[in-house]
Amino acid sequence: MKLNLRGVNRYAAAIITDNILKNGVQNLQLILKEDSEEVRRVAEKHHMEYSPRETEKGMVVNISPQGIEEIDVTGETCPGPIIIVGDRLSSMEPGMRIKIKSENSDVIDDLALSAPEMKAEVIEKSSSHLILEKTDVSREREFTGKDKVLVVQSNGTGNAERAYATFIFSKAALSMGKDVTIFLLMDGVSIARKGSAAAVKHPAFPRLDELMAEVIEMGVKIYVCEMSAQFRGLREDNMVEGCKIAGAATFITLLSDPSYSVVNF
Repeated sequence: MKLNLRGVNRYAAAIITDNILKNGVQNLQLILKEDSEEVRRVAEKHHMEYSPRETEKGMVVNISPQGIEEIDVTGETCPGPIIIVGDRLSSMEPGMRIKIKSENSDVIDDLALSAPEMKAEVIEKSSSHLILEKTDVSREREFTGKDKVLVVQSNGTGNAERAYATFIFSKAALSMGKDVTIFLLMDGVSIARKGSAAAVKHPAFPRLDELMAEVIEMGVKIYVCEMSAQFRGLREDNMVEGCKIAGAATFITLLSDPSYSVVNF
């Protein structure tokens, strides 16, 4: 719950806060004119954590249950950390915080850089931990750049690393709230042939066909270039379910859409 109390004196703000918390609200974000000891005492009375932060809008105060959820992503293989954190943030309410720990400072840096796209703000950062706060819709729109990702795959199962990267990257983008479309062309269409991806296995990830099925289930659209499919005898009846044959017009339309960021594998 979010409430703007900038025009209310600190005593009235404390009374309002007390009444809200009595009604069982677990996560409350207030915008106050200044830090308020009276509101802090009310939060403590209800065994809640009082977290003030000065912004251009005023003093933003988050009141939430004491204690911050912690996630340790030490040892997770990329893009595991971004997927784990992104999935958790997607189920959190604005104002809620989460602490992420990792022994790898590069992972912390990566998550901090990606925070705005996961609808979160960095509150605290060190070489081994990061505290993120879930932001509201208005902050999300302020931070987010392009909302869609087009992944172009032209290598197919003959290049296992690029084939895996196509779907691992897609999962990471989904976790950051992006809409993802994959376009397979040239040798890339081999991935769409039934049984083809099942023969490809990365030591740290599921089989390629399982990873592909997972992103399809998560809502990724997969287009298969019509001309490339014809060259290789690929038809609707021998393609993986969830893949759709598309022509040059679809591909060019996707490439021309300014809301897409394009990645090639």
